Amino acid sequence: MIWFLVIAMMLTAVMYGYVAWRLHIVSPSLRFWVRFYLFVAWLTSLAPLIFHYQHIVGDWVDIFTWYVYLNMGFFSLLMVVYLVMDVLHLSMRPFKRNPERREFFKSSAARISMLGAAGLTTGLGLEQAVGGATIKEVHIPLGAPKALQDLKIVQFTDLHIGPMIKRDDVQTLVTQMNALDADIIVMTGDLVDGSVFRLQADVAPLANLKAKVGKYFITGNHEYYSGAEAWIAEVQRLGFKVLLNEHELIEVNDAKLLLAGVTDYRAHQYIPAHQSSPKKAMQGAPDADVKILLAHQPKSIFEATEAGFDLQISGHTHGGQYYPWNFVAKMANPYIKGLHLHDNKTWIYVSPGTGYWGPPIRLGNEPEITVFRLT
Repeated sequence: MIWFLVIAMMLTAVMYGYVAWRLHIVSPSLRFWVRFYLFVAWLTSLAPLIFHYQHIVGDWVDIFTWYVYLNMGFFSLLMVVYLVMDVLHLSMRPFKRNPERREFFKSSAARISMLGAAGLTTGLGLEQAVGGATIKEVHIPLGAPKALQDLKIVQFTDLHIGPMIKRDDVQTLVTQMNALDADIIVMTGDLVDGSVFRLQADVAPLANLKAKVGKYFITGNHEYYSGAEAWIAEVQRLGFKVLLNEHELIEVNDAKLLLAGVTDYRAHQYIPAHQSSPKKAMQGAPDADVKILLAHQPKSIFEATEAGFDLQISGHTHGGQYYPWNFVAKMANPYIKGLHLHDNKTWIYVSPGTGYWGPPIRLGNEPEITVFRLT
């Protein structure tokens, strides 16, 4: 986690520094105060994480978190706008016959347009992030028997209930999922950002979530930042079956579905006994027509394939949420979003997530409730 904080500080320093360098302000005094503001914004960019790890909570923390992350979202998008304009400006240099075209990039109109573009994009991204989840149906070609083809498996993931996502958002989500009349509901980690004491009322609507066969939960990395053992007990109280490197056999008529779940990929760094193991989750498993693994991080796909699973259902990446952070997510994960066939053996579906984390912005990456059909 220390390395994550160091890298995050370096990346945000580059972001805020580039924006401070590119902002063209004629007045020296105004330029000083704007750059001072950006420096303070950089210094406070990790404050919400520090508050979380130090268990500093309160309504003022929630408000401050909104302020910090909206700041970060706007200035990261402004950085992207500046980068695009700088590339275009450089591309105009060979065209000496059109000096007015090159001068436009230096004009006040261009600078105002760039600020406006970043502001408009931030607004659109905010609306997409907080505007509610879409329902996406995904067909997995597994050669499943007819009885399993009739099953409706619903996934939600990476909800991140905490300073920015509250009880009303959870209630809306529960209403949406109950309308789907699911057979199985799976929550594939990162449910919360905060303690059970702080968030118990916010997660309470999940007790009303209905599934004919059952609802299942696995831990994500953020559960371990928030007190995993306490949260495991709480989600069990809410009616979820928690799969900690375990499996359960689900029989539908004469067909058998093996549903297994593993702890988060790095859980052992917090609780050694929670070492994630798809092979352990498969131990003692009977023969089944379809074997599905719930694994928070896509990185589990390598062991899942070796263990003989037909499908892995994951989250964690948020699909990158928006530019430029999607490039970081792509570097850190074998798959970032959607359905893929790994090594011609195991299907993996990576959800872009049902909530958001950090800046409340999504662009081209809507929050999702996924409905799986085995075909």
